[in-house]
Amino acid sequence: MMNAILSRSFTIFIFLSLAAAPQYAADARKLSLKEAVELAIGQNHSLRIARLKIAENEQKKAGERASYFPAIKDHANANDTTGVDHIVIPAGALGRVQGQLVPGNDVNIPQGLHHLLINEATISQPLTQLIRIHEANRIAAAEVAISRAELKKDENQVAVDVHRLYFGVLIAELQKRAAEEQIAYAKQELKENTEGVRNGSLLRVSSIQGDVDVLQGQQAVLTADLQVSDLNTELDDLLGLPLDTKLDLVPIEAIGADRRPLEEYVQTAWANNPEIASAEESIKQARAAVKSAKSAFIPDVTAFASDTWQNGVPFLVTNFGMVGVQLDYDVFDFGKRRASVRERDAQLAQAEENLKRLKDSISAQVERTYNALERTKNLMAVADQVVALRRENERLSHNQVTQGVVTVANTFEATSATYKSQVDLLQANLNYMLAWAELKQTIGQTPGL
Repeated sequence: MMNAILSRSFTIFIFLSLAAAPQYAADARKLSLKEAVELAIGQNHSLRIARLKIAENEQKKAGERASYFPAIKDHANANDTTGVDHIVIPAGALGRVQGQLVPGNDVNIPQGLHHLLINEATISQPLTQLIRIHEANRIAAAEVAISRAELKKDENQVAVDVHRLYFGVLIAELQKRAAEEQIAYAKQELKENTEGVRNGSLLRVSSIQGDVDVLQGQQAVLTADLQVSDLNTELDDLLGLPLDTKLDLVPIEAIGADRRPLEEYVQTAWANNPEIASAEESIKQARAAVKSAKSAFIPDVTAFASDTWQNGVPFLVTNFGMVGVQLDYDVFDFGKRRASVRERDAQLAQAEENLKRLKDSISAQVERTYNALERTKNLMAVADQVVALRRENERLSHNQVTQGVVTVANTFEATSATYKSQVDLLQANLNYMLAWAELKQTIGQTPGL
C-alpha cells in the first residue's frame, strides 16, 4: 500500500516539478541533486579551507617527526676588539746565560688578536628527550586526524545544506505556480462578479473583493519569485558558483532506503560519526600531553660532537674537536611541572567526558531523525490522499460547469486548490528526503552521494 502511494506521489511530483520549471531554464545550468552535492563538496570555500587545514597539520606532524633525528648546526662568529690583553715577561725573568739576562729585554706578548674568528660545527642527538618527542608526534598525528574528522563533518553539513536549499527552490517554484493559478481563479471570479454587479444580482462589494483577491494573488507570485531568487543565490554561494548563475534543478524521486533497526543506526553513528571520531582523537591527544608533561621530571640528556676552528687566540690550537654528553635538569621549579601534569590530567578528563556527552547526544539525534522518517512518511500518505481528492473535485467541477451547476470561477477555484494540495505533497516528499539526509549525516555518511 505504502509503495503504491510513494509511486503515485512520485508520478505527481515529476509532473509538478516539470510544470514549475523556471522560464529561464534554457539559459540556466541544469543540475541534479547528486551533481549539486558533488559540486559543493569540490568547490565550497569553507571546505577548501578545511582541506588546507589538513595540509597544515600534516606538515606540522612532519616537523615533529624530524625531531627524532640528530640536529647539525654551525655557529660562526667574527669579532673586532679595541682592547687586547698582554703578558709581559720582564728582562732576566728566566735567569742568566753566560752573564746575559734571559730575556735580555722586557717581552710583551699579546693574548689575542684584534680580529677574532671562530666557527663551531655541532651534531647533537637527543636521548631522554625522545620520550617527549614521541608524545609530541602522537599529538601531531591526533591533530591531523581531528582535522580530517572536521572536514568530514563539514562535508556532511554542506551536503545537508544543499538538500535543504535544493528542496526549497523546488517548493518555491511550485508555490509560485500555485499563486499564478490563484490569480487565474481570482480574475475569473472578478469577471463574474463584475457581470453580476452590472445586472444587479450582486452588490458592488463583491467586485471590490475580487480586485483584492487578484492583488493578493499577484503579491503571492512576487513573494514566491523573490524567494526563488534568494534561494538560487544562496545555493550558488554554497556550490561555489558565481552568484548570478541561474539553476535548473532536476526533479527528485522521493524514495529512501529501507529502514534498519534503530540500534543498528546508533552503533553505526558511534563508529562513523566525525564528531565522535574527533572526540576520540582528542582523548589520544590529551593522553599524550599527560605523558609529555610527566617526562619533564626526567633530565634532558643529549649526546654531541663538535669541531671548532679559531683564529685570534694564540694559546689555543687552530682546529680541535670534542665528543661528549650534555645533561640539563631543573632541580626545583616551585611545583610548576607538577601543576602542568595536573592540568593535563584535567584536560584528559574533560576529553573523556566530552566523548560520553557526544555519544548520548548523537544517540538522541539518531532516534529523532529515525522517528521523523516515520512521521514524514505518514504525512506523504495523507498529502497524497488530499491531492487525489482535490483532483477528483476538480474533475467534477469541470463536468458540472458544462451542466450549468457551477460557474467557471468554481472550476478555477478547484484547480487552484489542487495546486495548493500539490505544494503540500511536494513539501511532504521533500521533508521525507530531508529526514533521510539528516539521518545519513548523523551516522557519518555524506547525503546525496
